[in-house]
Amino acid sequence: MQAAPIPVPNNRLIQTALYLSDPYRYYQRVYASCGDTFKFPSFNGDVVLSRDPQIAKIIFTLDPADFTVHAAERLASIVGSQSVLGLEGERHKRERKLLNPPFHGARMRSYGSQMQEAALVEAKDWRPGQVVELHQAMQRISLNIITRAVFGVVDPAQAEQTRSTATEFMESMSPLVLMLPFLAHDWFGLSPWARMQRARQAFDAVLYGQIAARRKQPAGEDILSLLLSTRYEDGTGMTDEQIHSELLTLLIAGHETTALSLSWMFYHLYRHPETLVRLRRELDALGPHPEPEQIAQAPYLDACCQETLRLYPIVGEIFRKLRRPLELGPFLVPAGTSVSVSAIGLHHNPALYPEPETFRPERFLERKFSPFEFVPFGGGVRRCLGAAFALYEMKQVAYAVLQHCELELATARVIRPIMRGPTMGPKGGVQMRFSRLRAPVSAGS
Repeated sequence: MQAAPIPVPNNRLIQTALYLSDPYRYYQRVYASCGDTFKFPSFNGDVVLSRDPQIAKIIFTLDPADFTVHAAERLASIVGSQSVLGLEGERHKRERKLLNPPFHGARMRSYGSQMQEAALVEAKDWRPGQVVELHQAMQRISLNIITRAVFGVVDPAQAEQTRSTATEFMESMSPLVLMLPFLAHDWFGLSPWARMQRARQAFDAVLYGQIAARRKQPAGEDILSLLLSTRYEDGTGMTDEQIHSELLTLLIAGHETTALSLSWMFYHLYRHPETLVRLRRELDALGPHPEPEQIAQAPYLDACCQETLRLYPIVGEIFRKLRRPLELGPFLVPAGTSVSVSAIGLHHNPALYPEPETFRPERFLERKFSPFEFVPFGGGVRRCLGAAFALYEMKQVAYAVLQHCELELATARVIRPIMRGPTMGPKGGVQMRFSRLRAPVSAGS
């Protein structure tokens, strides 16, 4: 049987502009006109995107030998050439095995109190009647968690330097530069690319300085210490360049993404008071001082986090660049083309999620979705290493804020997503008014 032609929207530049202006509306229009699978004419190479869970299964179960990294050069310009995100084959497998322990089990759970503390330190500066830009507040909380739990920085001056250079680097990432490679030029130091490279160099200097200093110190409980002390099977350790790349990866994958997810969750909780009441009732029932693990296991809190990640997945697209031709349903995709599970498309597919634009956590209590239907952290052999850590952080921070602060939305406008470098955030931020501190309610009240 002859392969069917893959639908392709016309004009590369127009499609890129439409996507950058509003990815969610773009996908809504294209899937309605092209069906569940189409080819996006990207400037980083054509990509076949699909919101079909059967095709997602084919992509996520590909043999690692059959694909490579999409837009590898763009990726290396952000996280360095030694990041696990850009590695392939056996080296990728070995690096994942090495990096896995800090993000799971007892090691991850040991950070629970630090995560709550970071949220409370931020909230103590809020004053009654103050309008808080919640996304920025969540960024500060997430960055404080990373500075302490990942980098192990406790000195106030050093912590502030780490936070400020990290923030500048994250804010320097232009979605135009990432999607339009011909803009990756210095242009006498005036281009967005030049700004990103300057910010990257400043943060590189901080990271390499911390790595050098920590090699001379006793090991701590932070992730940098674990990276310094870990050993491959032949007894060798990670080089400074490898550790640097992984720290950059952890910052990008674990800072902005978690802050955005928390911002979206609070926005929807306060737009849906009945959901907020139900969640607080569950959290109150845990008692005044629950263990972090009790919080992490609260079913409705988990459902609220999952529904937020459905509406706004951490990664919008999960790419594989084919080394060999691949059959995707009725389509034959040639070698050299990238294929992608469209997380946004999949999570907003009405065949899987009725009323997909509606925030309804109950759907995650009513049924269990397969790893080819719900993909907020990617899937397959390259699923995000920090997925459990990010979800754990979301729950601990949400608990601390909800149980100690009374907030309300300061605007009635509907907030839409907008591209923010490699991620998508709330356009204009999330403005919330702090009214007062809240006394947690015990189970017997």
